[in-house]
Amino acid sequence: MKKIAYLFLVICSFFVLTGCEKEVKGKLVMVTEAGFHPYEYYSNGEIVGVDVDIVRRIAEYLDLELEVKDVHFDSIISEVRSGKSDIGAAGISYTEERALQVDFTDNYITSNQIIITKVDSDITSKDTLHGKVAVQLGTIADSYITDEYSEIELVRENKFLACIEDLKQGKVDAVVMDELPAKNLIDNSMVILEEPLISDSYGMVVAPGNTSLLNACNTVIKKMKESGEIDEILLKHLESEEDNSETNNEKSSNIFTNIGNRFYRSVIVDGRYKFIITGFKNTLLIALGAVILGIILGTILALIRNFHDYTSKLKLLNGLAKLYIDIIRGTPSTLQLMIIYYIIFGSHSVNMVLVGIMAFGINSSAYVAEIIRSGLQSIDKGQIEAGYALSLKYGQVMRYIIFPQAIKNILPTLGNEFITLVKETSIGAYIGIVELTKASDIIASRTYDYFFPLILIAIIYLIITFSLSKAVALMEKRLKNA
Repeated sequence: MKKIAYLFLVICSFFVLTGCEKEVKGKLVMVTEAGFHPYEYYSNGEIVGVDVDIVRRIAEYLDLELEVKDVHFDSIISEVRSGKSDIGAAGISYTEERALQVDFTDNYITSNQIIITKVDSDITSKDTLHGKVAVQLGTIADSYITDEYSEIELVRENKFLACIEDLKQGKVDAVVMDELPAKNLIDNSMVILEEPLISDSYGMVVAPGNTSLLNACNTVIKKMKESGEIDEILLKHLESEEDNSETNNEKSSNIFTNIGNRFYRSVIVDGRYKFIITGFKNTLLIALGAVILGIILGTILALIRNFHDYTSKLKLLNGLAKLYIDIIRGTPSTLQLMIIYYIIFGSHSVNMVLVGIMAFGINSSAYVAEIIRSGLQSIDKGQIEAGYALSLKYGQVMRYIIFPQAIKNILPTLGNEFITLVKETSIGAYIGIVELTKASDIIASRTYDYFFPLILIAIIYLIITFSLSKAVALMEKRLKNA
């Protein structure tokens, strides 16, 4: 048991030490949500847009290399405040609540928050806005309507495209969002009301007290505004989207009936298959790493608890193991992922795939521990006593007598845990991991079509889980015949 405890400490130390690499010097890390054209979006496998071009000028001014991260919009403030990213830019509006967490640069663009309704809607102005209204979570529209329209039922989505889909399907009465991306998302059944809900200005955010970066940002923004460069950049990205829309319209006659065209747009155009390949690779890597870590930690926890059950020893370790299992099983995996990323590694740069492996591995270990423990307890106690009668030690009894029999009983359940783990990796997008679900979001943000990317990713998940189920069934069959 001392060797097991030592192994446990070595594993924990390894993951902590490998994760605590300081931020590489010489880089300016920008965090954004790349689904907000023309400010930030994907093109040819890279994040581009107005905000990216402005931050690139800031990086050049500071003689730094620009690195761009893509996360959920509501995670941007946490990224910057924790120091994981240097600057946040994603059409971020100033609010008093945000200003308590981060420092804002000078405004660089003014935009309107507009109202989108169905053509035949009875909502004709901001004064008649009522019913269910969809907004993106954490945006200025979210906070403004919450404060000013108490009678409205808000539907908060993670993406603007999801808001538009809600309106298409009649789930909401209106959508409130930024004017520029709205023009690219609506179809003939929708209309943008002439009167905007509010006018808004966007700024970038940096960590509190980082005055040198804040001053550099304001200096570059001021020069770009005075020279008209920001207007030129905005026009360039708007024209780029118009060209893309024309290309899409040429194929739109068969877009809903011709699967080949939809496959071409979602996978081939602009190298979008690269996101699927990256997502597939990261999904399998995280799932495989997490299941290995989960089995190692889970086995250690199960042995500690099982040893205590039979000998009444290791009371402290058993209590800690039980507390660990209760906490992990009693909290959502999303929460655990964000705690590890934003709190445990809050002030350090850490590989996000490694964070995913740690978070999902730790989560899985609690369930694996109980699975293994139940398997060990399913073996008759007389076999343990027989092992002791043969002068075998506890470890030898477990290794040669109990474990070989228990593994037959728990293999199907362990296989199901691995399959569940593969699907749970989809929440990795919260911290910017490009897994399969994130890949579908990226593709949908450019094609404005959720259906095909989601169906395609669902098929890939189905193939993975079906293959795993067959592999587990084959292993189970061989063990029964052994």
